[in-house]
Amino acid sequence: MKSNEKKTILILIVVSVIIIGVTWHFTRGKNSDGGETGGNPTAGQVGNAANNASKGEYTRVEKDGTVVNTSEKLKTEREDSGFLISNISFEEKNGETILKATLMNKTESVQATFLGDIVLMDKSGNEIGRIPVRVSEMQAGEIRDIEATITESYANAYDFKLEK
Repeated sequence: MKSNEKKTILILIVVSVIIIGVTWHFTRGKNSDGGETGGNPTAGQVGNAANNASKGEYTRVEKDGTVVNTSEKLKTEREDSGFLISNISFEEKNGETILKATLMNKTESVQATFLGDIVLMDKSGNEIGRIPVRVSEMQAGEIRDIEATITESYANAYDFKLEK
């Protein structure tokens, strides 16, 4: 092999290594706060709490990556705005935070359709986010399942309230 051929092969190898390194750097997986995932996250990994609200004290991460809220306060059956709210689940999956619950109209009259907010709170009672929800007209005593979704990370909420 001539000296010229050796230099060309060496340059091609160096360029290939650089391209592979740059590609690996940009495709190795980032989480929502821009940090490196560094492997499978667990409920104990908190990171920057302001930017990584989905992981923390009140969550666990399932094998499929779903972040499930574990706060007993959030899951407690409650009466709010004339409704009994029960069967509450709150999780984050595929970039969406979803609250599901069963509503029962506890008033003695028809509740008109309304647009409201699920107000999410931290342990101190401070608001950390809102999820808009639409509740269709409900007759007195009627029971209906609702689902409120937002493309933000709020799975680590401690509690919530329904605001009309």
